[in-house]
Amino acid sequence: MKGCFLVFEGPEGAGKSLQIGRLAERLAASGVTHTVTREPGGTATAEAIRSVLLDRPELRLDGIAELLLFSASRRAHVEEVVRPALKRGEVVLCDRFELSTRVYQGWGRGVAAKTIDQVTRAATGGLLPDLYLVLDVPVRVGLDRQGQDLEDPGQLGFFGPAPDRIELEKRSFRERVRKGYRELAAEEERIAVVDGSGTPEEVEGRILGLLDERFPDRFEGASFPL
Repeated sequence: MKGCFLVFEGPEGAGKSLQIGRLAERLAASGVTHTVTREPGGTATAEAIRSVLLDRPELRLDGIAELLLFSASRRAHVEEVVRPALKRGEVVLCDRFELSTRVYQGWGRGVAAKTIDQVTRAATGGLLPDLYLVLDVPVRVGLDRQGQDLEDPGQLGFFGPAPDRIELEKRSFRERVRKGYRELAAEEERIAVVDGSGTPEEVEGRILGLLDERFPDRFEGASFPL
């Protein structure tokens, strides 16, 4: 069976990782072979780059530097993880892909779309997912879920984990990111916006309904929809 590449996207606190985990459990229970991975990451090389990009908030990286580092990580990830899994006919569930670069480094940092496109094509060889599922929540909801201050995201509540370098960005950056996702989704059919508000079960139901609509035959026997 042909592989299926699904990418979960969205602003900080949208619930991507949670929903990927729920879908992976459902696929496993239904006997659907799948691979769960993430960007930046997925390989030893990509995970090392991830540490530089996210775990070192003291490092000064502009949008171009971020673009090049994310793309180097993506190259290793695509060649070592994603393409092989797709060739095996698996469903690949990925936490972020090149859409994040277009939004975060493009809309967020102001890097030209032409520059991003050229570098990304070199990194991916033109590979695109079958569907981007963008979990959309207002910025204030994402911040609240992460226990972060509404006006100064760098200030976390006592229960929050240490923020990574991207999570330390101001609210204005997050607003640009959310706007980027929504505007690109309005232009591209492979990008679907899913309301990320409500309970995990409610969000999961929306995702399963969308997958059943877009891929009526691919997930036969996987209990779609609920």
